[in-house]
Amino acid sequence: MSTKLEDLHEKHALPKVRRWTFRDGFLDTERIRRITYGNLVLRQQSHLYLGHGVIVAVLMLSVFWLVSANWGSLGSLLGFAGEEVDDPTCYTVISNVTQLPPPPPIERPAPPKPVQKAAPAPAVEKPANVGKVKKVKKEEAPPEQTLATQKEIRKVNTTAAGAGAGIANGPVFVPCEIMPTFMHQKKPRYPDIARRAGIEGKVIVSVLVSETGKPIKAAIVKRIPSDCTVFDQAAVEALMKSTYSPGIQNGTPVKVWLTVPMRFKLD
Repeated sequence: MSTKLEDLHEKHALPKVRRWTFRDGFLDTERIRRITYGNLVLRQQSHLYLGHGVIVAVLMLSVFWLVSANWGSLGSLLGFAGEEVDDPTCYTVISNVTQLPPPPPIERPAPPKPVQKAAPAPAVEKPANVGKVKKVKKEEAPPEQTLATQKEIRKVNTTAAGAGAGIANGPVFVPCEIMPTFMHQKKPRYPDIARRAGIEGKVIVSVLVSETGKPIKAAIVKRIPSDCTVFDQAAVEALMKSTYSPGIQNGTPVKVWLTVPMRFKLD
């Protein structure tokens, strides 16, 4: 088997190998020149392709530069140029300012003259609701009454229920621990004028009781009806003739106001 392979190798392969081997140290250039395909052909024509490529690149670059530089002219010649933009026009505005005179002052209308208002008519005091008053003799008329002043009434109104502020000299304690009480209460006299007129009412009186239990003075605090003064004197007289136990504060008798309601009612 081996002998047959060797025979084939010597017959066919060795002659082909000898064609490409060096002979006496030189290439067989004549055989190489006769080859018309492959790398050898390309190497022979490479300088031609290189020269042609350089020339074509230079020509294309020149054409592109010429077209870019003359694009406006070419566009106008070929009819597809863009819209022409006019050069901006500068305008100079001259303003003529005229100084106007100041406006005239505004004349304000004179204020109207004050209208003098008529003085209010004096209030007419309503007569006391005493009913029908019969004429009596001078000696039968009740004596003139002495009432408390407005200052004394305001002081009485500021006191607590059943207690008041003193107005005489000396210390005043408001309120006190033990209020004054009646030791002997004088019954008030019903005024004849009110009895004949059939009038009833109520009077609230404050009496100032001293340290010894004696009444010092009395003041009318309230009347019911408010315009009926016919019972004032009788109520004050009754309280001034009564006797009291003094008010006590810290174990000491003190001067204090005592408020007493008195009702006048016909039997």
